Amino acid sequence: MKNWTALIPLKLADPKTRLAGLLNSEERRILMERLARHVTGVLHRCKAIDRIVVMSEHRPDWLSGEWRNDGGAPLNDALAAFRGDFGSSPLLVIHADLPMLTYFDLTKLLDAGQRHGAALATDRARKGTNAVALADGRDFVFQFGPDSCALHRAQDRAMPVIERIGLAADLDTPEDLGFLRSRGHFSALSCPSEG
Repeated sequence: MKNWTALIPLKLADPKTRLAGLLNSEERRILMERLARHVTGVLHRCKAIDRIVVMSEHRPDWLSGEWRNDGGAPLNDALAAFRGDFGSSPLLVIHADLPMLTYFDLTKLLDAGQRHGAALATDRARKGTNAVALADGRDFVFQFGPDSCALHRAQDRAMPVIERIGLAADLDTPEDLGFLRSRGHFSALSCPSEG
């Protein structure tokens, strides 16, 4: 398998606003940090990944690795700018709010990307995109947001869609939080499991 760069876009200013009815701003900040630490930890264990870059407007205090300033640009614009500078090497874009992510989820996605040139991972509703693996340097327009899975697949109908719970179970809404807690990933609202 090729050597991949993993790019994790992060929103650090007032993250996870859809959880504001359950968590205050400090709890949401701590939650986002712990989620991001989990995802970066899983990425570090994946031998196919050579480089991990966190992209945000400000460098996270906890980050000891590589950081890219997104300049406060909208997500898709920031991703396009990164890829424009990055070139055609294998790139994984993965969201940081995946508390069930495992090594095996990553290898399944990267293997599919390697075989087909590109692959994506959808969310539980099969509407959003939680990760995109681009192996072959193809033109690709990032369209994260509503219905991003369909928008991304419209660029290549043959692109495989990986449906694994570790890639699909993101944390954006109170419903997501309930789903994750029911599977033992939260001991309290602000405390995702470390496992």
